[in-house]
Amino acid sequence: MQAGCDVALHVLDLDTGAEVAIHPDRAVVLASVFKIFVALEFYAQVAAGRLDPAERLDLNPAELTAGPTGVSSFSDPVRMSLRDLARQMMSVSDNAATDLLLARVGRDRVNARLHACGCLETVVECDLATMFDEMAVEIGFADYAELAAARAGGLGADALARSNDRALVDRATAFDPTRTNRSTPRDMTRLLRAAWRDEAATPDACAALREVMAQQVSTRLGRNLPDGATIAAKTGSLTGRVRNEAGVITHADGRAFAAAVFTRAHAPFEQVAAIEAEIGKGAAAAIDLLRSMD
Repeated sequence: MQAGCDVALHVLDLDTGAEVAIHPDRAVVLASVFKIFVALEFYAQVAAGRLDPAERLDLNPAELTAGPTGVSSFSDPVRMSLRDLARQMMSVSDNAATDLLLARVGRDRVNARLHACGCLETVVECDLATMFDEMAVEIGFADYAELAAARAGGLGADALARSNDRALVDRATAFDPTRTNRSTPRDMTRLLRAAWRDEAATPDACAALREVMAQQVSTRLGRNLPDGATIAAKTGSLTGRVRNEAGVITHADGRAFAAAVFTRAHAPFEQVAAIEAEIGKGAAAAIDLLRSMD
């Protein structure tokens, strides 16, 4: 890409199996893309009768995983059902909802399902609260709350500079695809293909996943959709360095393409708009190439 980032990409024609790839087997940092896995396991357990989707939790925002959207950004306590937490997780990338659901479905069960789907390079290592706090300590702060305060300018100029220090950030576990929540572009399209074919779980569970992925509020892959096309996807971002998205784009004629694009900026918080635009352009160009192969 010309946008100041490294990229790994895999785009797969779900009907023919034809593909376009750039480093498709490179290990990548998932960021919030891993929420697809949590949602899949949640809907699978609902379909199996292990979880009641209408079960409600009493939530205090001050006690939940930090995040710029969702329940942790609320001002007041709220009661919410598990299925609405899943919708929050996928539509607005709610970190608090994610950790609550991951704790309920179990990380081991998530990883077992990924393995059963053939995603052998994909691992969920920890929840988001753990990842954020570990990152903060590795950068030199007591916890994520202190790191966030530093990045907001509340702890002075020195703390602000340290909070975004390129070398410190890059050494953090959260940015190491051998130690954090990880996958490869090919694993991601493999999982999406299984979900779109009702093979990743029961048909009801897969349908629920497809439905909730279509409700995502913002998209990068979908910025260059042709007329009549739809997208069901999940983005992921981390500290101005990682920007990703994985999902399925369905054209008006019914042809569907799984796309997984993972980027790592050369410098934190630089060329953000350009990188996000290139994610959409890259996926669109790959799909155009696949369609031209008919």
